[in-house]
Amino acid sequence: MNRIITLLKNELKIPLKSTLILSVSGGVDSMVMLSILRESPYQLVVVHFNHLKRDASVIEKDLVESYCQKYEIPFHYYTISIKSGNFHHKAHQMRMHYLNEAATLNKTPYILTAHHLDDLFENVLIKLTRGSNLLGYAGMQMMHTEDSFVYIKPLLYTSKEEIIEYAETNKVPFLVDESNEENNYLRNRYRHAIVPIMKQENEQLLDQIKHYHNQITHAFYFIRKTTKTLVNDDLIIHINQYKTCDDAIKDDMVAYVIEQHSLPLSNEAIQKIKKMLLSSKPNQIFKLNNEYAMIKAYDKAYIKKLSSIKPVKIKIKEGVNDLLNMAIFTFSLKSEAITEDFTKLCYNKLAFPLWIRHREDGDLLAFEYGHKKLKKLLIDLKIPNEERQKLWVLTDKNNRILWVEKYYINQTLGDSNTLYFQLKEVKKHE
Repeated sequence: MNRIITLLKNELKIPLKSTLILSVSGGVDSMVMLSILRESPYQLVVVHFNHLKRDASVIEKDLVESYCQKYEIPFHYYTISIKSGNFHHKAHQMRMHYLNEAATLNKTPYILTAHHLDDLFENVLIKLTRGSNLLGYAGMQMMHTEDSFVYIKPLLYTSKEEIIEYAETNKVPFLVDESNEENNYLRNRYRHAIVPIMKQENEQLLDQIKHYHNQITHAFYFIRKTTKTLVNDDLIIHINQYKTCDDAIKDDMVAYVIEQHSLPLSNEAIQKIKKMLLSSKPNQIFKLNNEYAMIKAYDKAYIKKLSSIKPVKIKIKEGVNDLLNMAIFTFSLKSEAITEDFTKLCYNKLAFPLWIRHREDGDLLAFEYGHKKLKKLLIDLKIPNEERQKLWVLTDKNNRILWVEKYYINQTLGDSNTLYFQLKEVKKHE
């Protein structure tokens, strides 16, 4: 098991004497990891969690703490209380939060967990069942960086059998978590029902899993390297370019953009989005969750936070008008003090008062040659659908359209009189 220290030093390039934050539960896997690294030149800090679910948790805490006291290893203890919702997901998030906190306090980026080869196998089976992207199908990674932290699984290519053998040979103290024997959780059902049968069929199964993991991981990073040359920091997919790519690249471009927004990812979503991007419809939307959606707008696709635009219609008075904290509309019938920022509208006769609103179905624009629907004008101009929903439309009392923000001013009204107006958006701080 000395290869674990060699792995950290030579393959993962973790500088000697670095401080390593170890997540130690008191089970055989994490206690063996702690025992091995205790003999290394690295500085260790142990973090232990109590999920307040089992009476044995106190005994586990005492075991880990006494071990750390014996070998003068700094010990951090956290309790995690989950009242409702997805326990495993929320507990994982809280563990990561506290591990990051411990790493920050100890001025190190390195965080180690004791996942092993059998865990990797189970993880692959779960990903195949639920669906994922290519890297997901490969299973968990030995090392990855997130934010400023480096997460490492030094036992990932070590089997459970080897870990138990090491613990027995070296008299490593550990406790058995009885919840691992229950079949309430998917991982445990795989562990007890499926994995033993597969191991019976092939005694070298775990070696095959290691080989599979390496192959898929290498393939993923080769594809991801290409993806990053096609999707820049703006995270915009350019549709014409996208259509020329191989299917593997198409899938990964979608996955990459979703991942960069830290949103849920599934193969089903990737395939639906790909179908949307390849379709002939220029404006489409795919909701990723209640807050975000993938937007297709003509030749581009990107993720945007959903904004609910409710129909707005506001009577305009002369002077400054607050459009529900979205914009300021200033209107005047006099030319004094009017700057070039104001729009001038000529007319013979209008039905006052004027109204400003967002666009509506059936909006009709007047031109010298006749009429044209506002929707058709916006389509001809290739205005993305999400932008169309936000446009302001100025009308008179009879709903005759006088002006459409950015794209239209009515020039069929005559020239006996003039009015002036200006629209300024209200900048909102995120």
